[in-house]
Amino acid sequence: MKKSLLTKLFSLTMAVVAMTAVCTSAAESSETPAEITEIGTAEELVAFAESVTDGSMGGYAGQTVVLTADIDCADVEWTPAGTMDLNDMSNYSCMFQGIFDGQGHTISNVTFESDYPICGAGIIGMNLGEVKNLTAENIQIHCTDTYSMAIGAVVGYNMGVIHDVVLTGENEVAGVNATGGITGGSTNHVYNCSVDGTTIKVLGDNDFSDGRIIQCDVAECGGLIIGGSFGGTMENCTAKGTIIAEGNEPVGLGGIAGCLEMMDSVTDCTADVEIISEKGGHAIGGLCGYSGTHSVGDIALATEGVEAHEYPAVIQNCHVTVKMNVPEATHVGGLIGTGLYYYGEETAFKVVDCSVNGEINGAVTPGAVAGRAENSVIESCEASVTFDGEELTEQVGTTDKMYESGDQGEEAESDVAESVEAEPDEYLGRF
Repeated sequence: MKKSLLTKLFSLTMAVVAMTAVCTSAAESSETPAEITEIGTAEELVAFAESVTDGSMGGYAGQTVVLTADIDCADVEWTPAGTMDLNDMSNYSCMFQGIFDGQGHTISNVTFESDYPICGAGIIGMNLGEVKNLTAENIQIHCTDTYSMAIGAVVGYNMGVIHDVVLTGENEVAGVNATGGITGGSTNHVYNCSVDGTTIKVLGDNDFSDGRIIQCDVAECGGLIIGGSFGGTMENCTAKGTIIAEGNEPVGLGGIAGCLEMMDSVTDCTADVEIISEKGGHAIGGLCGYSGTHSVGDIALATEGVEAHEYPAVIQNCHVTVKMNVPEATHVGGLIGTGLYYYGEETAFKVVDCSVNGEINGAVTPGAVAGRAENSVIESCEASVTFDGEELTEQVGTTDKMYESGDQGEEAESDVAESVEAEPDEYLGRF
């Protein structure tokens, strides 16, 4: 069975899940760790980042790192604090494990560009601890290699907790797999975060014209708060900005997040977003592209370390203003794109007390609320959405296909349906 890069990445959680639990517990404790590291200059911030990545500080486990001043990194050659050891993925000493407390201060003008494989890029590359009380401003993170993943302005890959973090100014984050403003990839909790003045660029090309649903390794999962999430919760986040997919047939684009799979709840979130995908696409929504949980909550516990406790996933009190230019894109909704085919079924969501206003242009059979909603519930959602200039009256798109893409013809679509029926496990974990 072929898994995409981000699915492989999330599977790595099992290698560090015990440590994640310890770090998260310590991060949420009211007790202050014994050791505190103060950072007040750009030079000290660079030294901190290097000491995380080289493993010399053991990831600052049990320690608190605090900012004592605003820090301008305009003249700094930045390297993210923490990384994934691609030669030994169980080595978490090179990942941040402590508490990073911005104390209300700002880190600004960070620039990082990479054309080689990297897992976790941002101010903090890999977080197993807690990142809080921080403002990031004018951040430019560009990772263009096909095998890069989890690219964010503040955190690359989050397996801990992120809260009370603001991204402001003029920011641009570009990546091929799980690209987000606050964090690129996430398996845990994100709350009280906001993004403004941010452009997310999803790079790469997909080709589904042969009729097979080949799991994507590129051009997938882009969102203003989170790129791609698998597990956890999300509360009280606000996002304003633009998502641009430059290549062919991107999958999983959304205002708050590209993917919120196996995430129990998304509550009290708002998005004001423009989504542009000129060359087709799949699973696109004003709030999120993919959402939902599996009816068996621990179906992925042994393989990926993620357990869901709500079925369907709860999407509550979320409000979206969206403009989409997505010609030939499929499974497009004003709020949610679709569920994900995962372990033999489509994940499901429940929409409660939400609203969406905006316009969708060029999509194939979109829905004002959801592009597709198998086994899902839309309990109360106010929708005022136009499709190609006309009022869109259907809450859910009319497609009967579990998966389709703009460059599949009728014969290819038939081949896909037969393949899914014959080999359902081949389509596990579509991101």
